[in-house]
Amino acid sequence: MLFTGVAGALITITVIQSIAMISPAKATIFIISTQLFISYLIEVMGLFGMEKVPFQWRKCIGAIIVIAGVVTFKWE
Repeated sequence: MLFTGVAGALITITVIQSIAMISPAKATIFIISTQLFISYLIEVMGLFGMEKVPFQWRKCIGAIIVIAGVVTFKWE
């Protein structure tokens, strides 16, 4: 329980700092892209008690296309 509270506080601090350092749109792009990548990695590796699923290139390519679309739309 203590670790999750500390981790949550650390995530909140880093999000605030990233928004202050770069624009909110770019920080959001980075945060969502990282969450998408890490969640797929957790699913493929079967971490934290998740059922392990086989790697699929179409999901990886789909995530890259989504990220590229958001970056293209928001990047200056």
